[in-house]
Amino acid sequence: MGNASGARAPGAVGSPVLAPRASERVKVILVERAAYPLYRNERIDGTIVRCGLGRILEEMSRHDPGVDIDLNIVVNEAKALAATRDEGGPIGRVPSLRRLRSWVGRRQQQRIERRMNRCAQLPGKYPFIEAVHFRSDHGRDFGAYDFGYQLLRERGYRGDVLFLNSSLAGPFEHGWLLKYRGQFRRHPNVGLCGIGLNSHDTSSGEGPFAPHVQSYFLYTNMDVLEHAVGPHLVDGELRDELDAIRRGEIGVSERVLDAGYSITSPMFPEFAYRRGDSWAIPWGDLRYGRRLGLPINKI
Repeated sequence: MGNASGARAPGAVGSPVLAPRASERVKVILVERAAYPLYRNERIDGTIVRCGLGRILEEMSRHDPGVDIDLNIVVNEAKALAATRDEGGPIGRVPSLRRLRSWVGRRQQQRIERRMNRCAQLPGKYPFIEAVHFRSDHGRDFGAYDFGYQLLRERGYRGDVLFLNSSLAGPFEHGWLLKYRGQFRRHPNVGLCGIGLNSHDTSSGEGPFAPHVQSYFLYTNMDVLEHAVGPHLVDGELRDELDAIRRGEIGVSERVLDAGYSITSPMFPEFAYRRGDSWAIPWGDLRYGRRLGLPINKI
């Protein structure tokens, strides 16, 4: 990779120490859905995760990331509820139900519009937000990640970038982003760093060996992406959630590994996987490994 501002030299080592402050800025692409409230709770493996865009921004304002950030929020639009066929017969035979569904759809759309208006006002509250962008839901999170990637490419940005979504809890400590920047530079030629590593395609049971960084938090560099994936994070349309996992989440890690880079996480700081290496940490989706005492969706 080149030595442009923000790019790292292969093999460089960083330290997750808050002082002295890192000089490079990091661009952050944070993905939200218009249908989500700013504060929400998600149940993951029996654990309640207090998350949402509002909570994440509040915690980011309270906890110094250790590096300067420029945050772009990408909001995937949610479609208004549409009248559907009732299991008992065509909806046209139940006009009262049709009217009810139309009313519910309008109320839902009004709630979504209010949330989008609140999102549009966020840069006035949080100075580290560059802009809020609205788009369709095509490609789900990875479609939004690619939207952010295109923004950075158009601006000629060459430094480090973090992609994450609003399902995360935190951050809860100062230096939270510097920790990932340090891990990204800890081992030679790292291409992706994240919270969670998964050894297999676990999207539908125990699938084949498919080592990857889980896509709710991806720390990388524009030079890595340009070299490994080219002009787009995903080629073609993502058909559904399963396709987004296999061609998006797993596919990006596969292309990064095929390009000769490694993947890593500060959960296992001495481990960095390169294509052909042995998988020296526990197998599977580690978000669901409570026996290991690992945090679930926590920055």
